Order: sequence, then structure tokens, then C-alpha cells
Amino acid sequence: MTILIYFLIFASFLDTHAQMPILSPWAASLGATPFIIGLIIGSYSLFNILGNLWAGVIIDYRGFHKPLTFSLIGITFIVFCYSFLTSPLQIILLRSLHGLLGGFLIPSTLGALNTVGSSSKRFSFYGICIGLAALTGPLLTGFLAGFFSFQIAYLGLALALLPAAIISTRLNFPGTRVEKSTHLSPGEKVKLIISQPLLRSSFFFAFALMGATGTMMLFLPLRLEELGFTSAFVGLYFALFALSTIITLSIWPKVGKKVWGNIPLIIFGLFIALFFISFIPFVSPVIIAFCIWGYGVGFGLVFPTLIKLINSAPDPHFGSTSGVFFAFYSTGVVGVPPLAAFVWDFSGIAPPFTAVLLGLISISAGLISIKKRPITGL
Repeated sequence: MTILIYFLIFASFLDTHAQMPILSPWAASLGATPFIIGLIIGSYSLFNILGNLWAGVIIDYRGFHKPLTFSLIGITFIVFCYSFLTSPLQIILLRSLHGLLGGFLIPSTLGALNTVGSSSKRFSFYGICIGLAALTGPLLTGFLAGFFSFQIAYLGLALALLPAAIISTRLNFPGTRVEKSTHLSPGEKVKLIISQPLLRSSFFFAFALMGATGTMMLFLPLRLEELGFTSAFVGLYFALFALSTIITLSIWPKVGKKVWGNIPLIIFGLFIALFFISFIPFVSPVIIAFCIWGYGVGFGLVFPTLIKLINSAPDPHFGSTSGVFFAFYSTGVVGVPPLAAFVWDFSGIAPPFTAVLLGLISISAGLISIKKRPITGL
């Protein structure tokens, strides 16, 4: 049962990571400019925000199983439909629907995570599932796109998602968290959650992390394509990022528990990630690989620590808290890459520099929101 739950978590993140090496080149091959590519990437996350917030309320009141199953089935079908698109506008429209369903999927995985036990190692395993998705997904689509076509890559991805969609309909999850006190409206729940300094700071940190990650998803394939590499080779770079993340996640339980408090670990990881991404625009392919490895280390330190903070929310507000968290998570992707691409189009400033600047602003906002709390041990 536990293995199947982790498999569903893996599959839930597979389609997003699998598109990293192919989405930008595919859209460019259909005539999209860098700004339009930024909109294509951002359209998913724009509607993902709505799905996150809606899913949070549903999870509080109805549990996570039905949203998880519904979104897995729907996303499998949508990924299959990608192979028939012929214009950037069609990609934007389908990715918008994809993002809405994805908004239900990711918060639901946190509910599934809570059924596998109470050990803090589950946060690390949760991240490792994501890391494995980030490792295998780009390799799969990069290989299929490089040796066949972008359309075949999406067909292959749909087939890879199909087993998880089927399994989700057959599992009976124990101990789901369901709202028992319904005296608060969804709006009141969100206000209550945002009013908590520690939770609010985690939202800003998530924005910084995913703004940089979304920008890397936009810029890295285009940078490597400019250097003469194919989609298959681009997939190897994203796989390197995933491998670095997985290795970091494997040591995270010891680092997070015995060496650092939660907030210092998040800040340290974010600075590592932002530092390395800033070098990508002007270094050689070998150094880019080193930068991607360093970015994976930062990501591996930050992500499970954020999940640990979010998972500490009280049961009656757990769904809404995870929904708001992933809404900020998605806002980083929907807001930063299009803005970075716009700046790139009109000023020539490479996207990573915009992502770093916004990331530093978000980190500052997160620290300000907890300025009255002690840092050590949070």
C-alpha cells in the first residue's frame, strides 16, 4: 500500500517535470517567441493557482481521494491530447486546463502522504518521489523528442501516466483528513492561514524557489539549444538536476533535524539555488552542468523543509493550508518566467537575473513576516 501511494506521488509530478526539456523548444518550433513561451509556461500555473485554492477547500470537507483520482485521469487524457496541437495558442489553451486539474492533484498528494505514517522521513521520501519524477521524466521525453518527435514524446508520457490513473481508482486510503468543524468560510480560512507568520513566510519562500525553477525551465533548454544541443541532451541536464536533488534529499532528515533549524535551512538552500542559477547565461556547457547540480542541492534542502512546515497545520485547515501553499508555489512559476522573458525580449537581460532579483525580494518578505520570532529551531 505504501509503495503504491509513493508511486502515485511520483506520477503526480511526472508530467510537469517531463515537459521541462521539450516544452520551450516545441513551442519555439511552432513559431512562439520567448515572451509567448513564457506565457505558455505561465498559463499552466495561472490556472494551477485556482485549482490549488479550490482543491484545498474540497480536501478539508471531502478528503483527498476523489480529487486525486479525478485529476490523474484528466491529466493523462490532456497529455495525450498535446500530441495533436499545431499552434502556440492551442498549447496555451490546453495548458490552462492542464493547470486547473494539476491544482487538484498536488495538494491531494500531501493528503496521501499523511496516510503512510508520522515519521519525518516521509517528507524526504515525498521529495525523493518528486526527484525521481524529475530524473526519469526529462530522460523519457528528451529521448523520444530527440530520436522521434515532440508528438511521440507526449504520447509516451501519456502511456507512462496511465497506470497511476488506473491504480488511483482501486486504492482505499486509510485515515484521510476531513474537516469536522465547518464554521469558517473558505475566505475566512485563507485569511486565518495567511495571518500565521510562519506559514506566511513559507509562502514567500515557495514563491522564490519556484520562480527560479520556472525560469530555469524556460531558459535552460533555449540556452542549450543555442549552444547546439538537442532535446535528448537537454533532458540529461534536467536529469542531473534531479539526481542532485535526490542525493540531497537522502541526507535531508539528518541535516534538517540535527544541524539546522527549518528557517535557516530554507534560507541557506535558497541562496545556494539563486547563486548557481545566476551563472547559466554566460558559462560553458560543463560549468552549466555544475550550476544545475548546485541548484539541485539548494532545491533539495528547501522543498522538504517547506513541506514539513505546511504539514504542521491543524487537521481542520490542512487542505486549505496546502492549497494556499501550492497557490504561492504556482504563482512563482506563473509570474516570474513571463516577466523574465519580457525583460529578456526588450532589454536583453537574461531571465535568471530577473529570477534572482525577485527571489531575493521574496526571501526578504519572508524574513520580515517572521521578524518577531526567533530564527534558531523554527
